[in-house]
Amino acid sequence: MELRHLRYFLAVSDERGFTRAAERLKVAQPAVSAQVRDLEEELGVRLLLRDSHHVELTAAGEVFAEGARILLQDLDGLVERARQKSRGVMRRLAVGFIGSQSHEWMPSVLRGFRQKFPDVELSLTEIVPSQQLEALLARRLDVGFIGPIFGRLPAGLQVTAFAEETALAGLPSDHPLARRRTLPWSALRDESFILTSSQNSPAWREWVRKRCHEAGFSLRVVQEVDRARTGVQYVAAGFGVSVFAEHITRQPAPGVIFVPLRPAEPKIRYGVAWRRGAVPEAVRQFLQYTQDTFAQKAAEGSSGVSEGGTRNRGR
Repeated sequence: MELRHLRYFLAVSDERGFTRAAERLKVAQPAVSAQVRDLEEELGVRLLLRDSHHVELTAAGEVFAEGARILLQDLDGLVERARQKSRGVMRRLAVGFIGSQSHEWMPSVLRGFRQKFPDVELSLTEIVPSQQLEALLARRLDVGFIGPIFGRLPAGLQVTAFAEETALAGLPSDHPLARRRTLPWSALRDESFILTSSQNSPAWREWVRKRCHEAGFSLRVVQEVDRARTGVQYVAAGFGVSVFAEHITRQPAPGVIFVPLRPAEPKIRYGVAWRRGAVPEAVRQFLQYTQDTFAQKAAEGSSGVSEGGTRNRGR
């Protein structure tokens, strides 16, 4: 079996006909027919059903086409990486992030980094904070946007803060406290909370627990969720209240009112983590670029949310 067998077969599969496949491949139609026939004979299975009007894939043909397409895509990627490597211009960087960051921070950082360092190939993985730490230690990730920094990291990792935000209460739009311009943490004393699980986001859960403790009450969680955006939906459905960071409140949330909490300090500090020891150049460049990007945003005052400017966002 040769690569042209696969390419010819996929062309027929896509075009549903030998004539159109031949036109796409810029070869004679008999050559396409011969290659597909040879492929079927070598496999010992019928891949195509043919008649005078159209061509259809058999069940075996569907399976083979899916696998052949993946194989050729992988091969094309391998060829391109080999060419880049031969020119000495390719480096790879595996980056982990949490889902909420895909809208707020990741696009601007990644777009700018790729423009500045086109020789670095970025591989992105959405993964909850606790699993990011495991993936970093296992060398499946090079850096990770791990979310809030609170508590101690596992041995072998280090972290630096790249952004800060304040916290807001998320309330059902018909909640009595939703009309307030700001709320003290103590106002949530008797509320039932919806929060991300300790297993997925231990630092965020502990940060909220500590703020409640400082306000003189114990956090009472009635519903755990995998991610913050799911928590917004539960709040909208009236299951309880929650606490969210600013970037969550900037996304549409029908049925939810976000009210700034007081005191606003300490702020939520967001971190990017990497392995201790010798730091590869691509990792060092990514960390520096991230720090510089958010330092510039902070200087421009673009990271803040004005008091009261968020509270009607859910309506």
